[in-house]
Amino acid sequence: MNGETTYLTDLAEVLWPCGGLLGRGTDTTPPRRDPVPPPRDAEVREYLPVPSAHNPRVILPVTNRYAAARGISAFAQRHSFSERVRTALLATAFSSGLAPLLLRDRLHVGSGRTIEHALATALDRDVVIAIHIGPPRANRKPVLLLLTPAGRTIGYAKIGVNDLTSRLVRAETDALRRLAEARLRDITVPRLIHAGEWNGHPLLVQEALPVGDQTDRPTRRQLLRCVLQICDLETVREIRLFASPYHRTLANRIAALGDRPEAHALREAFDQLPDVTLPFGAWHGDLTRWNVASTPRRAFVWDWERLAFDAPLGFDALHYELNECVQAGTHQGVQRWVDSGARLLRDPLITGAGLRPEAVSTVMALYLIDLATRYLHDRQLEAGGRLAAVDDWLLPVLSGLGERAVQEALEARRVG
Repeated sequence: MNGETTYLTDLAEVLWPCGGLLGRGTDTTPPRRDPVPPPRDAEVREYLPVPSAHNPRVILPVTNRYAAARGISAFAQRHSFSERVRTALLATAFSSGLAPLLLRDRLHVGSGRTIEHALATALDRDVVIAIHIGPPRANRKPVLLLLTPAGRTIGYAKIGVNDLTSRLVRAETDALRRLAEARLRDITVPRLIHAGEWNGHPLLVQEALPVGDQTDRPTRRQLLRCVLQICDLETVREIRLFASPYHRTLANRIAALGDRPEAHALREAFDQLPDVTLPFGAWHGDLTRWNVASTPRRAFVWDWERLAFDAPLGFDALHYELNECVQAGTHQGVQRWVDSGARLLRDPLITGAGLRPEAVSTVMALYLIDLATRYLHDRQLEAGGRLAAVDDWLLPVLSGLGERAVQEALEARRVG
């Protein structure tokens, strides 16, 4: 049993405390851990870990081909031609009934109280689920696609499985409640449908956004409009960096890292930044191609678990751009980001909102310090996060940005 199968069996205990067992297609006798008698109509459920129990990315119901095919389509990353072809082939395999014959690993779930029962009760309707768990990282948690038995989408559910993911689920619940009162002119966010607990873990259910073949990744202008409208979730204030609440908060977060080797470099880079005036507002915290889609007139944004306030304007644009740049490789990508991120912050839309040219490198350096601090607190490296080795790629870039930030500020003073 490798780490991924261990994660899968631990996840089964959270979702199906009545009993879950990994096995092959012919093994249908899960262990009973729940002394409560099952309901009369209870039955043993079978799920397929795809592509396998040793490398699970999605978990799909064996007996409902419509829900399984819908789960493949809903959770697929279709940003390239090869990804679209792979998604189409998998969806066809499930809708035709061939997939269970080709994929041998099974997750057998016994009768009794399950997450499906809790969701059906909360939503007052029959629910079938498909589950996305994604690659290893500290904030990995199950995202459940909720479907009718006929395969129509009801919404999505998230459940915390450890301290970090539980905190994030609660944070997203609070964010969705706050966003329900906000007026975002060109952005649609999911509506919170249900918030509660299951098996001692926080649970939220949100509506599904109308994202699909009619939406695409945002253009540069659409992205920057999103950034500005999210920033305006709170009143934007122009403050000198050293007097800002953000500066105090980030300093405390860095101090809380203690004597970790990377913490010294972050403190040094942070302390050397110039005291420039910056516009501060809200930021999504994880605006990437996986969390936003657009039409020519509207953006759809989800995954609000990192929503934060009193952050420098431009963080969301930098985060989106960094994740785009590193798709083909971290080291080359981050070097491209140093230039492309600066161009984004110098766009007239951003400068028109108050970000001064002499503060661009300071904001970029602050973003990297903030991101590194997040990764270190979340222990992303230990969990296998792809960008988590901050001393390998982030700290060297941060050093150069810090020097550039000081030079920009000095030059602005001379000109002024």
